[in-house]
Amino acid sequence: MDITYVDERISFNGRTFCGYGFVSHPITGKRTVLISKSPDCGWASLSDLKREQFFFHEIGHAFLNLRHDETLLCDGNPSTLMNSNVDKYDYYSGSSEAKKYYLDELFDRLKANAQCLQFQDWKTNPVFYKLAAGSSDWFFSNSKETLAGSRPGNSLKISSIEGKTSQESGYWFTQIDVPNIPEGSKVTLRTKVNAQNLTGPGVAIALRVYESDIQNKGAQFRESLLLTTEASPVSGNLNNHVLQVSIPKFTRKTIYLIPFAVMMPGTKGDATFDEFEIVVE
Repeated sequence: MDITYVDERISFNGRTFCGYGFVSHPITGKRTVLISKSPDCGWASLSDLKREQFFFHEIGHAFLNLRHDETLLCDGNPSTLMNSNVDKYDYYSGSSEAKKYYLDELFDRLKANAQCLQFQDWKTNPVFYKLAAGSSDWFFSNSKETLAGSRPGNSLKISSIEGKTSQESGYWFTQIDVPNIPEGSKVTLRTKVNAQNLTGPGVAIALRVYESDIQNKGAQFRESLLLTTEASPVSGNLNNHVLQVSIPKFTRKTIYLIPFAVMMPGTKGDATFDEFEIVVE
């Protein structure tokens, strides 16, 4: 992994940063950490300890493929050095049990399970995620443009196109990074489908789960679980027809989840996915 100081703030994707960890640098293709010595980043005034913590944070991005994680311990401190406000916290001082924990947790997210972590009250409110109207982090895919996606209100809609027969699926999807869900929980993706005279194979949902395996040249993402109803899609007249899939035992090794709403090839008509949500037990 390359680690380099630069004099100016780091520009990437229209934003500027004081440090950045690239899994693949846009020019070299290498795993790279850049640290800015720009005066407004304050690098010169940081203690060696704060510099060390900042380096480990960026190494978490570049070498370990980790996302930002805002999970907090019960005392209000971050559960990980991957907190997006890494510069605002005193994680540890010198050689200590706290330092051992934070560095171990970078390489093994399950280390956090031994700590007291903050979670929402799942018994009072079991909803971890709910599709909201106007959310911009959902994307529609259909490579040959024989199916169309639209967003009526807080729903997902997929429609066939008059005069065209789809040879491939059309699907809505989003990515949920570093879900703060307790180890061992049952996690269910659920939606209610509404359709009139939907013909052909029909519609389904799916959930892909990804973890990260650390190898000599850095971490690699791998799909650890695929849950789907695509083997038994539904069609016809559907009135709040419930589709759901469940992770029986969630693990905090999970780096991200990708839920899908799917229309199968050869389907004709419109289908709306309402109350698209993820709940935790």
